Amino acid sequence: MRPSTATRFRLGFAAVSIFAGFAGLALTEPESAEQNDGGSSLVGKVVVVRIDGEDLADGRRFKHLRDLLNGANQASAIVFDLNVTGASPWETQRRLLEEIPQIQAPTYAYVNPSALSSGAVLAIGTDTIYFAPAGVIGGAAPNLENGDAEISEEAFKRDYAQQLSVLEARARSLAKLKGHDPDVVKAFIDSDFELKRGKKVISPKGSILTLTADEAVEEYEGKPLLGKGIVGSIEELIKAEGLKGEKIETTPETYFRDLSKPARDSTPLTESATDADESESDAALFSRRDKVSYAGKILVLPIRQEDLIIPARFEFMERAIKKAALEKASGLIIDMNTPGGAAWQTAELMMKSLAETPFPTITFVNPNAVSAGSLIAVSTDTIYMYPASNIGSALVVSGTGGDLGESMQQKVDQMMISTVRNVAELKGHNPDVAEAFVNKDKEVIIDGVTVSKAGTVLNLNANEATEVLDGRPVLAKGIARTVEEIIEREGLKGERFDVEPTGMEAFAEWVQKFSFLLIILGVAGAYTEINAPGFGVPGVISLLAFGLFFFGNYAAGNLAGYELAVLLVIGLLLIGVEIFVLPGTVIPGVVGAVLVLTSIAMAMVDRVDFEYTWKGLPGADSWGAILGGAATTMALGLIGAVALILLAMRFLPESRAGSWMILKESIAGGASIPMEEGGEEGAAESESKPMTYVGLTGVASTDLRPAGKGSFGVRHLDIISDGEFIEKGTPLKVVKHEGSRIVVVRT
Repeated sequence: MRPSTATRFRLGFAAVSIFAGFAGLALTEPESAEQNDGGSSLVGKVVVVRIDGEDLADGRRFKHLRDLLNGANQASAIVFDLNVTGASPWETQRRLLEEIPQIQAPTYAYVNPSALSSGAVLAIGTDTIYFAPAGVIGGAAPNLENGDAEISEEAFKRDYAQQLSVLEARARSLAKLKGHDPDVVKAFIDSDFELKRGKKVISPKGSILTLTADEAVEEYEGKPLLGKGIVGSIEELIKAEGLKGEKIETTPETYFRDLSKPARDSTPLTESATDADESESDAALFSRRDKVSYAGKILVLPIRQEDLIIPARFEFMERAIKKAALEKASGLIIDMNTPGGAAWQTAELMMKSLAETPFPTITFVNPNAVSAGSLIAVSTDTIYMYPASNIGSALVVSGTGGDLGESMQQKVDQMMISTVRNVAELKGHNPDVAEAFVNKDKEVIIDGVTVSKAGTVLNLNANEATEVLDGRPVLAKGIARTVEEIIEREGLKGERFDVEPTGMEAFAEWVQKFSFLLIILGVAGAYTEINAPGFGVPGVISLLAFGLFFFGNYAAGNLAGYELAVLLVIGLLLIGVEIFVLPGTVIPGVVGAVLVLTSIAMAMVDRVDFEYTWKGLPGADSWGAILGGAATTMALGLIGAVALILLAMRFLPESRAGSWMILKESIAGGASIPMEEGGEEGAAESESKPMTYVGLTGVASTDLRPAGKGSFGVRHLDIISDGEFIEKGTPLKVVKHEGSRIVVVRT
């Protein structure tokens, strides 16, 4: 029994409601966790923070430390009571070098009794260092172990050399910023460095420097080697420095448990609440990524840790740069903090786009532009460094960290060297310095000063990158602390606009990724609905699929819009005219099919890429590249739809769920033979001998959609067409008979 119109309407309404519910769940932002004002209790206080090795090595406890420091920025002073031993992984050192320079309050380190490895990194990031009588400090080389059997020893050594150069450059820059001797810090990390004072060798080659309290405060040329003094307690330190305010002693875990209930995603130290609010407002939930105009604005494009790994992010950044060129932006500042990523995608997408921009481009190294990040930086017109930042170390390795093989490594290295040198020359940077980022055999000497030694990969800290040699900076124009400072120094005019993915970006990416599935459901649903009586579930599925398809691609900034949706509807109507009104005329069906295919394909074409190529701007893609992806997706969708339709034709009519869609009339049911001729004798004959209807001719008793009934002489049979709609009264011939399934074609 076929469901009533009301029942089918309820089914359709339920489907729409379920879809709306899922969409609401996907698009509704979760409520923020409550956050009390724990930080306000530290204002004006002397905050003493006890630190051990787990506080720095464990990710969860390090987050609690970061929250504590964020809350203590308005304290009178922060004193780190250090007892850190044991080797630390590189990741720990990196996190410290990023977070410690952001602290605004005066900082002190009390080595009590040990500040080894990451503890030494934390100590040199403070303004002043004191020691307990038995205190020791040093041994800050990162712990890098080759635990992966697939990575060759040579590849591991390359990776270690790159990590070591980054750590050393940043640690030395941080030490200089805080007024400590950068050579002492270098000796903490690099066993090949010899530290001397006069004729005295403090740290010979082949060893990592570790200092006792007495050695650290020993004076050379009237200045202590590292520490300011030796004190017996925190109270003595506070008294010696004349610190004012109530003393509060805590640990990261104590602060987390007792003083603060931080939000699930606390704001990083590098991002102000104002910036977060602006970013949130820019990424409006239902906004399109091509809706806001870039005309005359100063664009700030953040590049973070994951951005140079995910292919979709490359596409987003390249699209933003093209859009800025189209709409004549005032300038682009890349706010860079990345440890690296896909070097080849960076060279192909970002360096090519940035090299041809008609507006000023600036990289703000804040604080990391390592590996692929340094390639992007040399592709911009100007580079600024945050204090204690670093840039470089862009050796090309395989995605797994393994060895590329000698011949392949040579080929890739030479291609990357050529690309980097060309772009650096175009942007006015020293091409030798840029090459040294990707070529460890490159020696760079400027005005008698060795900037990069052969055999080491170049990594520059802020001071080294901005050092003036032979009348010009080695690489960077200057040191800055904020984007606003750069805007003022460069004289850029216009409103600042942070370029971030919109709230619909993730939704749009999913729709783009699975467009072929939506095409399959849309086309198959439409075909099934045309061949079924009334309007039901297939029609609802088709409408939902095409609705999601066009809305998702519209939100993604593609050409999908009302125009193409109307084109799709017109095409479907013309196909309907061909089937129901003017069967056999061909022209309406062909024109309708062309309109449907064109609307679906063009809906997936990126609007910015299309306009960029249409206007013939520099760096524009070919029409084949722009339309090829859409054509491939559409082809997959149509092939899948045909397969789904054939499966439906084979199994749906015989299923209980699909039987209601078959048009039936009040004539004899079943593949039967009336008893008019032969009576019981004929029946007995049919039972003893299998009968086949192949070759019989007759006419359609009902419309075949694709199933229905036909009259073949005295026989009235349940039949199904071979994939086409056949109107009532059409001459037929049986071409296949398998059990109860009888397939017919027009004669």
